[in-house]
Amino acid sequence: MQPTGAAPSSRPPSPALFQPADLFDLSLPISKMAAMAMSTDAAKRAALRSQIVTRTRQQELLGHTTETVNSTLLNAVQQHINKAIRRLGLEDVLAFDIDGDVEGSLRVVWLLEQGIGEEWRAMGRFVRLAFIYRLTPSTGRPLRLSADSLPTATVFHQLPLAMAIYATIGCQLTRKWTKGSLELQQTDDGQYQVDDESFRVVPLGELPGGHRYAEDYKRTDPVIRQGPYLCRSFSAFVMERVLHRWQGEEVGKLVLVAHIGRGDPRYGRLLTTDDITEDQGIAVDYRYDHGDLNAAFDTRYDRFVILNGFQPNETTSPHLWARDGT
Repeated sequence: MQPTGAAPSSRPPSPALFQPADLFDLSLPISKMAAMAMSTDAAKRAALRSQIVTRTRQQELLGHTTETVNSTLLNAVQQHINKAIRRLGLEDVLAFDIDGDVEGSLRVVWLLEQGIGEEWRAMGRFVRLAFIYRLTPSTGRPLRLSADSLPTATVFHQLPLAMAIYATIGCQLTRKWTKGSLELQQTDDGQYQVDDESFRVVPLGELPGGHRYAEDYKRTDPVIRQGPYLCRSFSAFVMERVLHRWQGEEVGKLVLVAHIGRGDPRYGRLLTTDDITEDQGIAVDYRYDHGDLNAAFDTRYDRFVILNGFQPNETTSPHLWARDGT
């Protein structure tokens, strides 16, 4: 029975986003805050900022300074970021400087928690090659990214995850030979561009039934079309660009160690080995189909087999190039 004069309550009040009772509680719902920080709904982002301000004021009433409150929250978020980077095996290649930016640091958390991890690991392999081929700043490893350099929430939600990760990294990369930036940009016709090369995403629905690239198609790391070339995934595309196009003369010279013809069984094994494990190498392949997906079954099939340089602490990148029958 309700006390006299009391209004009936249909449900208990929702819990606050923050629990101010314990300032140093590091079990704050950081993932939930991160989702709000990266929401495309401006009202949700505003609600997050309001909650942060409210929590700060509550703690000030308890005698804590604003700097202490912000530092505590930032430390908790930094721990969350460091844990995610360790889980993804990226400690040697990526670090984020959050520099007092609570909302920006939460956006970093959101990005690190997207996908199943393979997209991040694939881009980690790319960054290791980028270090070897001197596309990164001279400050050395790891590549340091600032929270405020991340693209907007709208951009992230429009891009496939592998491309969103690259958009975060690419602004730091430069093609030393031509001094050109390797930042990802979107063109007026809906395509994308890195350096002076344009490409587009090929949706799964465009691939004919039985197409080689349809079987393991990943929407988070989609097939890429660049003119007459078709690349299995975006991460494979940027790896191939590093090996074939973006490297500078000062890095090293291509040395022909063997000439294996189309009839040689070793050439066939290079092209048909799909179960290469990372302790053996990684395969990056693409097809030359003149822009005709329906003709892609019997066209030239090129593949790089990278033997080294994509694991932590490796400093050279020998690779094989199976191209046009040799």
